[in-house]
Amino acid sequence: MAAAFGWYAWRLRGARDRPGGTGLVGIVALLAVVSLAEAAVIAAGWPAPMLHPLTQVAVFGGTVGWAAFVVAYTGRANGNRVLVRLVAVVPAVGLVGAALRLTPLLPLEPTFEGIGATYLLLLGIPTVVSFGLLVGLSILLVWDATRYASFQRSRGVALALVGASLAAAPMVTSTLETGGAISVPAGAVVVQAAVLAAVAVGVAVGRPYRSLPIAEAIGRDTVVSNLNDAVVVVDGDARVVDMNASAGELFERSLDEVVREPLSALVDADLLGASGLPTESTIPFQGSAGKRYFDVSVSRVHRDANVEAGYAVALRDVTDERIRGQRLEVLQRVLRHNVRNDMTAVYAMADVVAEDGNERVAERLRETADSLVEVSERARAVEESMCLEPATDATADVGSLASDVAAVLAEQGRDVSVATDNDTEVRRSPELVASLCEHLLSYATGNATGPVAVTVDRDGRYVDVTAESDDRLLLEQDATAVTSGGETQLEHANDLDIWAVSWGAERLGGELLADCERGRYVGVRVPVE
Repeated sequence: MAAAFGWYAWRLRGARDRPGGTGLVGIVALLAVVSLAEAAVIAAGWPAPMLHPLTQVAVFGGTVGWAAFVVAYTGRANGNRVLVRLVAVVPAVGLVGAALRLTPLLPLEPTFEGIGATYLLLLGIPTVVSFGLLVGLSILLVWDATRYASFQRSRGVALALVGASLAAAPMVTSTLETGGAISVPAGAVVVQAAVLAAVAVGVAVGRPYRSLPIAEAIGRDTVVSNLNDAVVVVDGDARVVDMNASAGELFERSLDEVVREPLSALVDADLLGASGLPTESTIPFQGSAGKRYFDVSVSRVHRDANVEAGYAVALRDVTDERIRGQRLEVLQRVLRHNVRNDMTAVYAMADVVAEDGNERVAERLRETADSLVEVSERARAVEESMCLEPATDATADVGSLASDVAAVLAEQGRDVSVATDNDTEVRRSPELVASLCEHLLSYATGNATGPVAVTVDRDGRYVDVTAESDDRLLLEQDATAVTSGGETQLEHANDLDIWAVSWGAERLGGELLADCERGRYVGVRVPVE
């Protein structure tokens, strides 16, 4: 048994740096030492009463280790070292008392007359307290297994057997020994065998460090506390009961200042409904940093399935996103408006130049104007396609949509053909899929110098649309830009269509398919569901 305990201690040695690992390894190592000592007592024929204090050493020391393991393992308190020290005070006193019985200072079989009430108190109270702690902490471990999704009940019960056996086995054997049912050496063997079995089950089934309940115990509080978003918790009457550090910085108020006050103490009452909670999805807030805008999310806080305890109000700063969106809208509108007006003037000047006899310059002016107008219209088309919602209950036949686009391009003189499977339907927005096919085929046929073959086929859970040619149709700078995820002055796409293809594929939940080395094909993969 000592060898088995030693083997388990060696197996668990890597857990010493994990939460509660030192306590668990310490328990098993202590049991190895005590088992070896008891084996020596029995083999040497020494007085059987020597086994009693050795068992008590295992119980008291095991209680200290069990407290260290359970408290740290389940994340019971941030200052778990202090808590463990407080819990371990009484068992430590018992440990000292048990050790004294192994010395000549105190007899192995104490009587009231022999050692007095003080020592009996020193030995009796720690025993009762230790049994209570071992059982109580084991029940706590099982309870945690029922309330944490990451901690299975069977694992919690298996681990709890270690602590419970340290209490139950000595109690049972002491009763049997007192009644004369078994001898003291037999009782020692039974105790160690029962605890060894519990350790074996705990390690094999409990797998203590497969996942840690401490992560789930403190995870939710830590996530909310460390969020950059402001979070305010209110009760059912919208009175403030808690808030994280980000909320304190935003509102420039401490929790003590606003606790039990209505939410209107932090947020303008005009932005709150009759329930005292925000009614708008985005609200403004004026603070020392100026006017900022926040997206608001209100979630119910449940104590259990039937009891609603209040609400969590989360505010995410979207000021920069709002300004960026407005800037893009204004720039796009101004560019489209100015390009249209300026190109009208360019056409007029081209006519004047032609009248003066310089038709070559006039034609070049018209070509440049046409190109700029086309870029403007293409930017508008890309913008409109990005505003389409990808999720829908309708289905889109990718093969049919690609064939329709190819037919239009063929009428414009593009050399393009489409081959499609029978089943190419996807549960995505038909408008967005059609736009994606249009940008893909326009890009491929616009860059290819030869025929472009388009294939639409079903590949398991995806539908692939691929445009292929015998020469390069995916420009090298375009491939570099879209695969790197951005542009620079030196590395940028030559066409908006390739970005529209990349963005559209991502919005549909798919991906861009590209031959970046040779540029012979470019396509998209669209999920069916």
